[in-house]
Amino acid sequence: MTQAPGRGLLKVTGIIYIILSALGLIGTLMTLAGGGLLAATGAPMGAVLGVVFIVAAIISLAQGAFGLIMGILGVQNCDKPEKAGTCFVLGMIVVVLGAIGLVGNLLGRADGATIFGNLLGLVIPVLYTVGAYKNKEFAQSM
Repeated sequence: MTQAPGRGLLKVTGIIYIILSALGLIGTLMTLAGGGLLAATGAPMGAVLGVVFIVAAIISLAQGAFGLIMGILGVQNCDKPEKAGTCFVLGMIVVVLGAIGLVGNLLGRADGATIFGNLLGLVIPVLYTVGAYKNKEFAQSM
């Protein structure tokens, strides 16, 4: 049996997604707890900030869950070229959203560190997508 050409990229980036998403979910739970405590203070400003924290935590929770699913699918399917299409689509979603964020920061005249961070944040999704693409092409050639 021939090894899938994108196996290494998908597996390594999938593991990175699992680790980073798990850490992000832990941080999100802490933010959610902090937001709940602020909202429970009874002070008007505490309630407003608490709600903002809770909304941000819910959005972050969805992002972390998406990254965790993406990572698990990458690791599970790195040797299965016939399943690379799903990983490719997920990777493209993250790349497109990252590119939109980068363009938004460029148009908003963000500082160099922010732009560099956006570019750096695109590296793992691009590598994930390339690995999935290689496997997808390999599956189509079989």
